[in-house]
Amino acid sequence: MRWLIVVLLFCLAVLVGSQPPLPSGEAVAPEERLEPLPPVPKLPPHVIAIARLRLRESTLRVDPMSDFNLIRNVSERTGWSHLYQQRVIVSLDNDDIFRFPIVIFVSEHQPMNLSPAERERLRRYLKGGGFLFISECNAKLRLRPELRPEIQAILPEAKLQLIPPDHPIYRVPYRIDKIPQARRGGKTFHEGMELNGKLVLVYSQNAEECSWQSWKWTGPMCACLPPDFEYAFRFGVNLVYYALTH
Repeated sequence: MRWLIVVLLFCLAVLVGSQPPLPSGEAVAPEERLEPLPPVPKLPPHVIAIARLRLRESTLRVDPMSDFNLIRNVSERTGWSHLYQQRVIVSLDNDDIFRFPIVIFVSEHQPMNLSPAERERLRRYLKGGGFLFISECNAKLRLRPELRPEIQAILPEAKLQLIPPDHPIYRVPYRIDKIPQARRGGKTFHEGMELNGKLVLVYSQNAEECSWQSWKWTGPMCACLPPDFEYAFRFGVNLVYYALTH
């Protein structure tokens, strides 16, 4: 009888040891292998493309259609025939980013974590005339720190500060007098950084990209519960217009 008890205890110990650990309550992102980026297309000189930035931790699975829908909407609303109709994805591993006047970064569930080399490349891009739109929604801030310290570190000499409501980015081509708040902790303002009097970076915590993602669907497809479509796309058109004309 005693040996049977010993065998049962041994089997129980093996079974318990083989079970996965109990969850700690912390969000842990699965380890994912990033797919290689598609080659950056060679465009004619008169064609302008909007690029989306993929960082080392980014999978582009958060709001994956937001930049593509924005491009299509800008084309429809402005009639610009020289705007490239497909998405272009760039990284900070090389200098491809310098080929595009406007770059969009939609934050994911991971921190930004720029390396010194990546930060320096992004800094050169902005100082050389590039424009960067960085967007996140407050719903993601339960999973990671906000992006503000990383953004400020890109351009230490430029202060990340409130964009005044009479700024040209809210006036042309659309007049935007009010920023509707996203329904999960969105802001009623944007922040930005200027170099030599030109706005080179816009930072939003109001999840406009969630509305871009949800375009032509019956409701928001994003946990942020984004602001209304019309405002979001008007703001997107103004972003692109400002980046291309300043």
